[in-house]
Amino acid sequence: MTILPAIVRQRSTPRLIAIGLYVFAFVAVGATAPYMPVYFESIGLPLDAIGLVAALAALCSLIAAPAWGVLADQALGARAALVIAAIIAAICALGVALADTAVVAVLIWITYWLAFAGIAPVLDAFALDQVGNHGYSRLRVWGSASFVVAAVVVGVLIEQTQIRSLFVVLIFSLLAATVLAALLPARTKVRSASTERRLSGLRVVLRTPVLMAFVGAALVVFSASTMINGFYSIYLVSLNAPTALVGSAWALGAIVEVPLMVAFPLLSARFGVSRLLVVGAVCLLLRALVVVVATDPLIVVAAMALHGAGFALMLVGGVTYVAARASHGSAATAQGVLAGVVFGLAQAIGPGIAGVIAGATSIQAMFGVAAVASALGVAAVALAVGWYSRRPAPELTAT
Repeated sequence: MTILPAIVRQRSTPRLIAIGLYVFAFVAVGATAPYMPVYFESIGLPLDAIGLVAALAALCSLIAAPAWGVLADQALGARAALVIAAIIAAICALGVALADTAVVAVLIWITYWLAFAGIAPVLDAFALDQVGNHGYSRLRVWGSASFVVAAVVVGVLIEQTQIRSLFVVLIFSLLAATVLAALLPARTKVRSASTERRLSGLRVVLRTPVLMAFVGAALVVFSASTMINGFYSIYLVSLNAPTALVGSAWALGAIVEVPLMVAFPLLSARFGVSRLLVVGAVCLLLRALVVVVATDPLIVVAAMALHGAGFALMLVGGVTYVAARASHGSAATAQGVLAGVVFGLAQAIGPGIAGVIAGATSIQAMFGVAAVASALGVAAVALAVGWYSRRPAPELTAT
């Protein structure tokens, strides 16, 4: 009679820790994503420099995310990788908060992303180990919910104090994530015991055409989206939107993500992951079109609902799509490549190009270029998943 409860506790505890990790990881994102461009503008960086900072940090993430995935797969395991990444990120966040010059703050911020980029792919792979492809969204949704709360609370906190107060929330969330990560089992499926296969997982992923076709399409979609996201808060501030409204806008996007992530298993069973990916890309295109023509801050804020829908479908659909097609022993590596594109290369290409265009013309003109790129992204995703659908595919099964 006592064996079954013990088994349930053994299986549920790592899942609860994973939920906690998603909570604190996305509190960190909610504290920074809406406000760091505004912070850098407040310390004197021009628009093109802000775009360059985002691009450099993202290029570091592009390298770091797959590298952390390889380390988790082949050497450290999920627990050690997450603890090390979180503690280094916390130290760097403190450094940015205390930096007295823009140059020092920028350099430390780039280093921060070398560490923080390791959290998402390792945590995603660990979550997939615990609940399977169709259960992933029910863990990941806690991250979106936490983003909502953090974006709003930090916006209010900044209005009541100063913009540097965002670092208090950031550092606390990273330290909390460090503690939770230390509670994970010492060995998980994310870790491969064979030293002969070191780096082999990355080679396998890069040589899998179906994976790389989708990753390339995701690159186009998320590059276009980050062109807008990189300057979205600055644009709202230029429309005289209060800081609390800026945070609420980002929260709105995450609020829309939550029910879609919860419902994703049902939606994918009804419509298929490939179709949902195309719908997600279309939602991001529609958001781009709205911000091109709108100058009313409330309409610009409302457009974030489209972004939330598109991001949720593209992210959860992308993780599920990649997980179903990654070979054995390369799960975290495959997720690291996807995360490197979504949170790395796309973040470099999008804001980098956007900063140059916005600096030479205007933010709204840059949004027009982003809308064209979004349309190309829709076509790229449709071609990528359509190309794969003409070949035999393993079915995604709920676990």
